[in-house]
Amino acid sequence: MIKPSSGTAKSSSEFHSHTPGRHCGSSAIRDLLEFHGLTMTEACCFGLGAGLGITYVEVPGSSTPFIVHVRSMGFEEKVFSTLGVPFAWDVFEDKTRASDALNVALLSGRPALLLTDIFHLPYFNSKTHFPGHAIVAWQIDPLRSQVFVSDTERPGLIPVPLEKLADSRFSTSEPFVHYGNMYAPLRIDAEVSPLSIRRAIFDNASSLMRGNRHSGLAALNTWIAELARWAADPNWRWNLRFAYQVIEKRGTGGSGFRTIYSEFLEEAQIHLPQVERGGLVRKMRASAAAWSDLAAVLKAGSEASVFPHEKIEAAINHVLINEHCYVESALSIFPES
Repeated sequence: MIKPSSGTAKSSSEFHSHTPGRHCGSSAIRDLLEFHGLTMTEACCFGLGAGLGITYVEVPGSSTPFIVHVRSMGFEEKVFSTLGVPFAWDVFEDKTRASDALNVALLSGRPALLLTDIFHLPYFNSKTHFPGHAIVAWQIDPLRSQVFVSDTERPGLIPVPLEKLADSRFSTSEPFVHYGNMYAPLRIDAEVSPLSIRRAIFDNASSLMRGNRHSGLAALNTWIAELARWAADPNWRWNLRFAYQVIEKRGTGGSGFRTIYSEFLEEAQIHLPQVERGGLVRKMRASAAAWSDLAAVLKAGSEASVFPHEKIEAAINHVLINEHCYVESALSIFPES
């Protein structure tokens, strides 16, 4: 699962071992950690970041006025916090300063974790804004005015024009707001202990339980309460399609990240017998199946002639039941974390 840090980073000009992953943040941070000598699976990285989340967001006037995110906010910060690594995003007033700082980091051999909006990344060819997407910048080619980045499931390094990359790094769209966010450390010294794994599991379960109307398990009740407004929107078919994509397709590894989290729990139970005794893997797999069932209902609804209110409500309630089952079990197993 985890190989300790050697304390010696590779050269960014020689590091081409990006392994295609499923989620942008966990695969990007995994690559950055490996560069600095700490090797782990993507699932472990996701779990250490307490990556599960539920956030209900409304963005009036946009092409997606209703959004349900299924990953936690502040995931990147949480990974490093769990590892005991000092972390802070470098943020910038404008694109020029952000680009200059990135150039300095890359020319000095320091790869950089970046947050981006895929709308501006040419290789996505996306017509929809989707900010908060994490990538790693490795090299710069000043002569061709491009930066080479690695990104989730794509193998190898991808050239991106400097101007496009600069545009992608700024977003004011809630909940993923970023102002050129960059993290390019000189070195990372970290290790993973059973205590840190236990704390990450507890923190993730706790955050889901204590959420407010727009976050955590409570956000699912908000979604149910707002379904009539979804049905009244002229573009309800696209809203349902987008919700399906967010759960099942857009870098989640399927099932709203619950599949990848169940893999983390499988690794965690090697170090924490309580995970196996509490049946957390089985319960998380059940939650994953419920999320996939909901995604299927949303996809079918996006192709229907009438808004399937009752089917969607039933599917959300099924998710809520399974999420509660997992969260309550995790909190009871680790009550003192």
